[in-house]
Amino acid sequence: MPEPAEGVCAIVLAAGHGSRYREHADEDKLLAPSLATAESLPVLAQTLTALSGVTERLLVVTRDDNLPLLAWLDEVATGFGAEVLSVRSNGLGHSLAQAVGYHPARRGWLVALGDMPYVRRGSIARVAAAIEPQRLVLPTCHGRRGHPRGIGAAYLDQLLALDGERGAQALFVGSSITEIEVGDPGVLQDIDRPADRRPA
Repeated sequence: MPEPAEGVCAIVLAAGHGSRYREHADEDKLLAPSLATAESLPVLAQTLTALSGVTERLLVVTRDDNLPLLAWLDEVATGFGAEVLSVRSNGLGHSLAQAVGYHPARRGWLVALGDMPYVRRGSIARVAAAIEPQRLVLPTCHGRRGHPRGIGAAYLDQLLALDGERGAQALFVGSSITEIEVGDPGVLQDIDRPADRRPA
């Protein structure tokens, strides 16, 4: 594994309510097993395992009222080399704005979603390595755009202005995007419902 990407902060967005998951199971999807078996790592633990050590810094953003998740992170975050930022958030965009304000980065940010546990570590590393201040980077799988995404430090002001649920998608509508084909279906798959989990 290459050295951590210097000047890059990985941000794991984990401040949602997971309401679609809770319609089917009364549990926090980030703490639910990542595979369709109770013996597997929790979803967020699997996500953090893939991200750990890939970038210079790793920051998990969660809601300040999600006490079970905060208690879990208090026990495990240092093992992943992660810091925890608890926020009062009105949506994904607002969480991201607070995260980049908390951790300015020299080259930029690798923005990952906490409920995407199947992204391969090598895919993450390729995106992280391509981040530069003026660049927007994303992975693709068979031509479909996925996550995590790289946002250069030059976009700080646009990120700080985010609010509500709308994240940084608007930055990725132009043609000047660096796409990296990784052939990794994990970059396209999040966990919205229990049935989305891969079999053991």
